[in-house]
Amino acid sequence: MRARQNVASFLVNDLQVDWRLGALWFEHCLIDYDVASNWGNWRYIAGVGRGARHRYFDVQQQVNHYDPRGRYVAHWITSLER
Repeated sequence: MRARQNVASFLVNDLQVDWRLGALWFEHCLIDYDVASNWGNWRYIAGVGRGARHRYFDVQQQVNHYDPRGRYVAHWITSLER
């Protein structure tokens, strides 16, 4: 869940991608796709709907806190190189 929220925050806040495009892409790619969780998380990050407020995940801070040795990133980089 945290990794997905980080991706959503980066796309929406840093790259200014429309949150709906991100939600559609996740809907297409995720094998554990759940309508409410997916669209709800994207709306939450984008600050859309009731109780809307700006939500920003500082990517570097998240990395330092959750993956200080870079194992998660290394796993996906090596899997893409295969």
